[in-house]
Amino acid sequence: MPFDHKKYSKKHRTGAKGLRDYEKILDRVFSEFIRLKDSDDLGYVSCITCGSIHFWKDIDCGHFIPRARQATRYDPMNCHAQCKKCNRFRSGEHDIYEERLIEMYGEEKVKELKLKAKIGGSYDTYLLQQMIDEYRGKVKLMKKNQVRER
Repeated sequence: MPFDHKKYSKKHRTGAKGLRDYEKILDRVFSEFIRLKDSDDLGYVSCITCGSIHFWKDIDCGHFIPRARQATRYDPMNCHAQCKKCNRFRSGEHDIYEERLIEMYGEEKVKELKLKAKIGGSYDTYLLQQMIDEYRGKVKLMKKNQVRER
């Protein structure tokens, strides 16, 4: 068996992980959770802004308030399945996204979400690890309950 240099890198030897490493992991797991949460039993989901239908693996986790705002980065009300076209090439279709959120949650809840983003917040590695564990469990359960994978 060949020697695996990655396995013995400094990061792996020390077991140390930085905040950014935890955020990357949580971003991936949380994105899966959002896309699965918004999908039907067959794994298909419609874009929150344009309504196009995609398989959950072929769509993005779009954020109404940008991910840079830590307080709302992992808020399920702030995040919904959004096609790549709307999310990446149309800057998230912010106005339409807001209309959809108001339809779903009401104007008062959307105002609260915006206020939460302004107040700010941050995460430590312990809290991020707790959230990773929570969303991994939810994703595992949702995948198990899905009728089929493509």
